[in-house]
Amino acid sequence: MTSLQKQLAAIAASSTHQLDLKAQKAAHGKSLLYEPKVAASQSFDSIYLLCYEGFRELCALDGRFAQFARSLFSEQSKVEDRTQMTKKENEELDKVLEAFITLAGPRLLLKPAEMAMEWLVRRFRVHEYNTECLVFTYLPYHEKHQFQALLSILPKQPPPTLRFLHPYISSPTNEVPRRTIVYTAANTPGFFTALQTYVINVLQASHQGPTLLAFWSSITTQAINAIIDNSSSGRKEIQDQKTEEMLFRVLPVLNECMKLVDAPDAVIGCYMIIIVLVTKAAFEDKVLDSLMEAVILSQSSETLDSCLVCLAIIAEERSRLDFPAPVLRKVLTIPNLSQKFQAVSPKCRIERLALGCALGALEGIGSAARSEERRAVFQDIMELSILNDASASICLSVLIKLVLDGAPGSVQHGQLLDLVTQFSESANISKLLQAVVKKDGTDLESLGIVFQESLNFNGIDAMDSEDEEMIDIDEIHIPNGAPLVSPPDIAETSFLDTTLSKSFQATSEAFEQVVSSKPNIHHFLGSKTLRRHEAFQHPLFLSFMVRLWCGPTSVSVRIAAIRSTTALVSKFDGGIDLQILIPYLLCALADPSPIVRRSAAACIGAVSKNTSIASGRSTSLVWGSKDVYGKSSSQISLLQPDQTSELLSSVLIPILEECVIDSTFVTTSVRHILQGTQSPKSQHKNVLKASLKTSLLSFLGSHAALTPLLRARLQLLPLFNFVGKSTTGVRVNSILPIVRDWCSLSGAEVKAQCEREKINAKDADQIHLATLMARETESVQLLSDLISGNVNKDRTELQDAAFDRLNGIWPSLKSDSRFSFSQVLLDLSLKEDGTIFDELCRMRSLETLRNIKLDTPTLTSFLESVPAALQMPEGPPAKKRRRTSRTEIARVELQSPQDTSRLLRRLTLVLELVEGSNPGEHLPLFRNLFAILGELQQLKQQSGSDLVYLQSSILGSLAPIVNKLKNEQDPADYQASVRADLLIDCIRHSTSPQVQNGALLLIASLASWVPELVLHNLMPIFTFIGSTLLRQKDDYSAHVVDQTISRVVPQLAASLRARHKNFLTGVADLLLSFTAAFEHIPQHRRLKLFSELAETLGPRDSLSAIIALLVDRYPTGTTHRKFAIDLLLEFDPVVTLETFKGYLDLAVDAAGPKRKISDTLFGLNEKQPSQVENALTNLLSSLSEFAADEKLKGHVGKAFRRKAESTAPREIFASIVDTTIQLSKKVVKSPENYKCCSRVLAKCLALLPTPDLIKSTEILLANPDRQVQVAAIKSIELRAGTVLQNDQGSVSALLAFLPSLEELLQQTQEMDVKAIVVSCIDRIVERFGKKDVNAVAAVARTISSSYSLASGDDRVHILSLLCLTSIVDVLEDEAISLLPIILPAAFDYLKEAIEQENTGLHNAVYALLSNIVERLAYMFSREYMIPALKLSQRSAASLLDEACDESRNQFYQSISKHLGAQEAFTAIRTTWPDAIGHGYEASQEQLDLILSTIESQTKSQLIKTSPTLFGLLLEVFDLRGAIDSRPGDESFDDDELEKLEDCFIESVLGMTLKLNDATFRPFFIQLVDLASTSSKLDMSRSITFCKFLAAFFEKFKSIVTSYSSYIVEHIAHLLEYLSKGEGEPELRSAVLNALQKTFQHDQDGFWQAPSHYGAIMPPLLKQLTINSPSEVTDSVIPAITDLAAASSSSVDNHREMSGVLLKYMRSEDAHTRLATVKCEQSLTQRLGEEWLGLLPEMLPFISELREDDDEMVERETQRWITMMEEILSEDLDAMLQ
Repeated sequence: MTSLQKQLAAIAASSTHQLDLKAQKAAHGKSLLYEPKVAASQSFDSIYLLCYEGFRELCALDGRFAQFARSLFSEQSKVEDRTQMTKKENEELDKVLEAFITLAGPRLLLKPAEMAMEWLVRRFRVHEYNTECLVFTYLPYHEKHQFQALLSILPKQPPPTLRFLHPYISSPTNEVPRRTIVYTAANTPGFFTALQTYVINVLQASHQGPTLLAFWSSITTQAINAIIDNSSSGRKEIQDQKTEEMLFRVLPVLNECMKLVDAPDAVIGCYMIIIVLVTKAAFEDKVLDSLMEAVILSQSSETLDSCLVCLAIIAEERSRLDFPAPVLRKVLTIPNLSQKFQAVSPKCRIERLALGCALGALEGIGSAARSEERRAVFQDIMELSILNDASASICLSVLIKLVLDGAPGSVQHGQLLDLVTQFSESANISKLLQAVVKKDGTDLESLGIVFQESLNFNGIDAMDSEDEEMIDIDEIHIPNGAPLVSPPDIAETSFLDTTLSKSFQATSEAFEQVVSSKPNIHHFLGSKTLRRHEAFQHPLFLSFMVRLWCGPTSVSVRIAAIRSTTALVSKFDGGIDLQILIPYLLCALADPSPIVRRSAAACIGAVSKNTSIASGRSTSLVWGSKDVYGKSSSQISLLQPDQTSELLSSVLIPILEECVIDSTFVTTSVRHILQGTQSPKSQHKNVLKASLKTSLLSFLGSHAALTPLLRARLQLLPLFNFVGKSTTGVRVNSILPIVRDWCSLSGAEVKAQCEREKINAKDADQIHLATLMARETESVQLLSDLISGNVNKDRTELQDAAFDRLNGIWPSLKSDSRFSFSQVLLDLSLKEDGTIFDELCRMRSLETLRNIKLDTPTLTSFLESVPAALQMPEGPPAKKRRRTSRTEIARVELQSPQDTSRLLRRLTLVLELVEGSNPGEHLPLFRNLFAILGELQQLKQQSGSDLVYLQSSILGSLAPIVNKLKNEQDPADYQASVRADLLIDCIRHSTSPQVQNGALLLIASLASWVPELVLHNLMPIFTFIGSTLLRQKDDYSAHVVDQTISRVVPQLAASLRARHKNFLTGVADLLLSFTAAFEHIPQHRRLKLFSELAETLGPRDSLSAIIALLVDRYPTGTTHRKFAIDLLLEFDPVVTLETFKGYLDLAVDAAGPKRKISDTLFGLNEKQPSQVENALTNLLSSLSEFAADEKLKGHVGKAFRRKAESTAPREIFASIVDTTIQLSKKVVKSPENYKCCSRVLAKCLALLPTPDLIKSTEILLANPDRQVQVAAIKSIELRAGTVLQNDQGSVSALLAFLPSLEELLQQTQEMDVKAIVVSCIDRIVERFGKKDVNAVAAVARTISSSYSLASGDDRVHILSLLCLTSIVDVLEDEAISLLPIILPAAFDYLKEAIEQENTGLHNAVYALLSNIVERLAYMFSREYMIPALKLSQRSAASLLDEACDESRNQFYQSISKHLGAQEAFTAIRTTWPDAIGHGYEASQEQLDLILSTIESQTKSQLIKTSPTLFGLLLEVFDLRGAIDSRPGDESFDDDELEKLEDCFIESVLGMTLKLNDATFRPFFIQLVDLASTSSKLDMSRSITFCKFLAAFFEKFKSIVTSYSSYIVEHIAHLLEYLSKGEGEPELRSAVLNALQKTFQHDQDGFWQAPSHYGAIMPPLLKQLTINSPSEVTDSVIPAITDLAAASSSSVDNHREMSGVLLKYMRSEDAHTRLATVKCEQSLTQRLGEEWLGLLPEMLPFISELREDDDEMVERETQRWITMMEEILSEDLDAMLQ
């Protein structure tokens, strides 16, 4: 099929067949209810009556249908034809139809709905125009016969979304199976999307029904299931992509549907879809969270159960247990949530959802806004057994963790603790809680929570009662089968004896057995073996209790021991001083168990009470003071009774509550009290006297030294961790000896002690060493001994702890201590012994040195120790050393290679320490490091190694010091120590890149500090590079060059800038050396090398100089220029622009009288003036070539496409333009250079995209230089002329530039600038003004103001007028307000232009006037029209060139075409006398204006204005009279007058063509009357009138012959007048010509009528009597002949005429006879035999004439005779005889 055939087929397919009656009938026969034949025969009236009934029933069912009674089911609808509607009308109709269809959807199976839908099909053809909506409405009923009926009328080619119906449309008897719909939804995205869109629209309109929603949700669910199944194969990436695409299709639908809370069925359908989604596909928690949030937000009372089911299923698919905050917040607000969970639990697994809610509720208890509600939810979920054991365990575990982590005393902690307590008492939850506690290893006892079956302290509790009497052992009732347990025999006096107790273990084990039984414990404690009855006289019982609660026993045992002691002390009032128990009760207060601490607090209270009694007595015994520690008891430092009382009452009692809560509180609080400072946690201000503090410290210190219990000692030692006057003695005498003794123990002994008391040995070591204080000399010495191994070399763990302690106290050590430690550590680090201890000592010393902060004196001493170790003789001075060859340095004699190795090790370590100690903070090391760097040269020879590591370390340490020194106020001393020669040597001779890099970095840093020194020493590097490396092709040399450039040069540049020196001058030698070596550099390396050089120096400063040097050095090389372009392309576009600017700056400098940089770079001071000029020409021409390069233009353009960085490029570009213009001023005397500047400017302007050119121009406009402003605006004007209309960005930028131009126009006083601004505005407005009328309107005011139009310069006037012309063209009606301003000014300028013969101004005014008339003709009133015409007349009369005439004529054309005829004719009539007064040209143009105006008017317009036009023409009619009466001597010549009359006549004829007879005839009569009223002395009107008549009759011929009746009298009068004299030839000619024309075109016998013929024939023939042969021959005789021809059918008329002629044959005047003969000749020739019928009457007269006296008469008579003979074919001689 050809393309044409395809197009025709497409047209045919979409054709409405308006002319195909058969097709129209078939289309009319499409029906849902009737057979096609029946339907085709029905009229719309009958169909409407049937369907309207169905519609009324629908309205009764649902009132929403009533709205369609005024549209779809109105009477008007019967005549609606969609094919005749516009597209917009059809779209509006579609909206109404689809609203009705969707509303009727739920009722389609009802008969009324079927009838109503029938009307939509038959009248509005919805099956063709609204196919998709109709099908989706019927699709839920696809198994019903209604859907089959719909298929039968659907178009053969359904829309693409319904293409699956095509087979069923072809054979509509087949049902559409559900699987087909599901398959299509799964595999056809278009259908799926369309179905979802339809459902959303229906829901939003609230037109849904249950059938549709059920169908939609089920189809969508099955489709999604199929889509996910189809996407489950293939690579994971493909699966994920398909799943994501499916999500993008489904989620928007779900989002919209779930917003419709008032449609619960739709929301439930969405839940079903979501369930399929999350169960079939794998989604991240983020997606599932979003779905959960959407689900919970959509829930209502009707959908709550379904919502919970959906949430539960989503929760099962999530990996996280916690829910998003919005979901949790919403779920927890559901009333009776736990009961709801129970209700839906049979439908789905609810555990995961309930678990998440429980955890969320738990998190909010005590802190959330609805804390109580959340607590209730959590309790209900736990107690209703909604969760399984695993989930409940998770909740309980989280609950316990929150309790443990919570702040004691807070509201949250209290509420959570209450929950745990309740659960511990709950029969259902208690066992599970115990299992969780056991699994997690949590100590709930510490929270005061004890399970009922775990502990039984009944017996102990009984002992707490002070009133309870001791029960005798014989009175104890023993249950059957429960044997009593008694303690074993005990030989010891006290269990706290320093001698090892042998029987304590057995006794404590027995106590463990009886502790849970009340009878047993009473029996056990009351046994005589323990001697409880004499507990206060003998230390055994209480020492046993002390050892129990301070030992590694269980909590219950510790509690029982303390409570037993409390009960005993409370009952006894013997006034015994129990101060020895206080240290051990302090240990109990630090117990991890809160119950133990509370029991200890109660015991301290009892002891305090007892002590207060004892202190009141004069003498009191101190329990255990003589034998509690055995023989060592005498060493106890006892307190006085009052001191004991104050210790308890003032120190311990006030802090008991805090101690119970916090196990660490007692230690810190007591220490602070003893120290004299206040604990941050303590609110008790206990200030003890110094003497009391000393006593207490001695008391506690003695117990710490004497107690055999390691656990008790470790608890007491932290009390002494401070240094003060009060502690000096006790620390030196007691505490430090304890530490030393502990450190002196062997590992086995320590292990045995720690295992016995179940203590971690490492912890014990740390606690002992923690007592060593940094500010205490003895502690420091002891720590030093420990580190050095002087105390113990057996225990490595102790060694580690000592080093850890040293690290911990290092910042607090005194400086001399740090110094001594540092020396020790350094020596230990270099120790070479091979034992395990020494190796550990060396490693830890080294580690410590590297970790601690070493001060400057220490590092200095380290460095100074190295040269001393070298034992190097004093070398030559520094200057001498620099001049001496390395081979001439005196060799250093060392003892052996081992010594060298040892020194290198020491030096290496010291340098490492220096390098790791932030060398920048240790400036005095600067000299030492440079000295060592110098000495390394000699050491390298001794070691035979390059010592690369040492060099790198020194260089790395020097660099930060140099950076720090840069900020020093007086660095002169340090600068003197700089050895740049050593650094250069490292670069040149080291083979290590690391050393080279370090040296380069250091030189780079020095370059910004001491640039002169570096420059002095750096040049050899470049000399070396220039002579060797640049010509090599190895990568190593290139690397050295790159590194040197990148590291050193930037610092030099920065230093030079900081010192206010010219950067380019400073690096000129460097740049010259590189550009000079350009040809020697391998080609593949050039671009990289030069780009790195420029990048390093800073491309903004150096790139321009590099390019300029290349251009200057190689002026004729194309390779070098191409390289320069490639180099520019390597850098950022902004840098390229800056390079152009810098390049121009160099050119400006070269062109200036006082050159600076250019002399240095180009050597211009050594060249002749001509050479300088050539060099400048070369620079400028090269720059123009660069700017013209297409690649470079594209590259620069990128700078302006960056929105974030567009300002800088514009400013740079503006600077380029400015610089170029300034340069052009300097080289104006050099034509070649000036031309180059122009090229550069043009090429640079072409670089920028239009928007950026405009932005740059805005910057340039701020420049006060007139030339800069002019050039900038000129560039915009030129660009505006080339921008395409579809370049939206450029057009918008140009229009946005108008305000800037306007502002400049208002501000500048320079006429050149004003002129170019106005011209630019004109160009922009002309081309793009229509796109932004508002911007044009804004600038129009300024143009028409004194800033432009009324300025004092003709050039500005002209441009302003032209600009206003363009503005009027754009603004049209909006320019009306400007007319009162601009038109008077324009008239003034026109007047001035005429007087001064200023053609440009003249034409500009007419251009504006023409445009105003064209655009605003209705506003160009008589007020403006009259002066315009008068000035135009003056212009026509002046001697201006043809261009002026053309512009004026264009103005007239505009008037004639666009101005109202009434206004035009009135103005012309008013100014007509002035036109005559200004001469022929003015008059001619006025008449031409009349003519063109008439021609441009329609007939109706002309008839409407005919009165005005008639008045004008009647006035112009007296043309000759007006001319004759005009003042002045100058007159019109005949040709001019004739042309004017011809133009006037043409105008009247043109008017006549457009008027009807009724309108024109009165005017004609007026014209005749006017001509008739002319006096005999002035027949000028008649001349004009007769000329008009001639043209009139010639133009309209026989049509207007009847008009001759109006002129007969007047013409006859004229002929009479003319026959009396021989003057007035012009009038005679006009009259006769007019008569001749009317005679010639008389086809109706007008002139045969005697009244007409008789009136005109005599005066006409009388003209033969005049004595003017030429007039007679040319005018009179032809007129007479035509009159005779017009009346040829009347013999009488001829005879009458012949009679007159015969009379004239006998006239006395020969000229009359001659004229008559000639007239006869003409008549004979014209009429022939018809005229010769009168011959008999003429023969006598002829005979007489043959004998006439006048020879001419005789000769003409003979000719006449001959003529007659020829006609008659016979000889007349016989007749004439």
